[in-house]
Amino acid sequence: EQFIMLAITGSLAVASPALRGCGRKQPRALRACRRAPRPMHRRQACAALPNDENPEQAVQRRLRESEEVAERVKFLQDRVELDAALERAGDSLVVLEVASEEICQTGWDEEPELQWDEDKRAALEPCLRLKHTFARIARDCSDAVFLAISADDPKSKELVEELQVKTIPTVQFIKNKQLLWEHKGINKLEQNLSEGVLYYGDQAAENLKASSFVKDLHSPEEFQEFVKSQDKDVLTVVDVCASMCEPCVHIFPAVLALARNFEKHAAFARVQLDETPELEALLAGSLGIRDVPTFLFYRNGAAVGRHVGGSRADLIGNILQQQVGAGHPLPPPGPKATKAAPAAARKFSNW
Repeated sequence: EQFIMLAITGSLAVASPALRGCGRKQPRALRACRRAPRPMHRRQACAALPNDENPEQAVQRRLRESEEVAERVKFLQDRVELDAALERAGDSLVVLEVASEEICQTGWDEEPELQWDEDKRAALEPCLRLKHTFARIARDCSDAVFLAISADDPKSKELVEELQVKTIPTVQFIKNKQLLWEHKGINKLEQNLSEGVLYYGDQAAENLKASSFVKDLHSPEEFQEFVKSQDKDVLTVVDVCASMCEPCVHIFPAVLALARNFEKHAAFARVQLDETPELEALLAGSLGIRDVPTFLFYRNGAAVGRHVGGSRADLIGNILQQQVGAGHPLPPPGPKATKAAPAAARKFSNW
């Protein structure tokens, strides 16, 4: 029973916005409070506002947040401005958005043909939502640099062409002036934006640092020390990833969720295979890693298994099996366990 409840807890944690990245959905409590048609409804709606905050204070808070966004997102028009911004960013993650208020492409091979004005307006809605998501993430993630280019601005046309952006919107993740990953088109862009900031920028919502739970290793010496230094019988999980690896980006929220759920029961770290020649020699050479992501399992300094691939469910199942198979206790169910446990028990019974 504990086995099943942990699987549910982990799955819910993986889906949590706090683990996907800095972006988190904002409550609509203020809007409901102000628009409630009757006094009774208004009292109920306003009760959902944050503690000790009335509607007027909420408006002032939103204005301050808008000012913060204006300071956090810098709009660019030409290559000179881009180069200067990248120079100022130094080692920080740079998130660059190329967007438009007139174009919203899916990124699919064939874009749908829109004949009616209503269809065109509806097609623009996801990109309008993206604008707010980008602004919210920029406000919440103070350690990253956020840049934006308007594809509608004639002065930006040459820069868009230089960046070889052919799909609008496009979001690029850049570090040390090197393009690490980009997402083209609106399809799944909001999710990938948050996951990219988490993976490359170490930033989740609520000021959470991923590296507080998943230690970053930067050398063979750090790798060996981490594996050997864990307490007796503690499962040690090393996420072997790469800087340009989309499956590595997508599975990392699950890795973070597992690290939080298994705190004091397992130790998690990640290492980029392509960060240095020495790491590549160790991981690809000595340890024979051919695909990323690969998850290496150790206990008491000795290898006990590995998992290859980007399936979140398979990774969770493998880690649970490692603990159960070795006769070690699982973490107690967390507060996120739900009444769906009986149905989920049947779903996960084969693990």
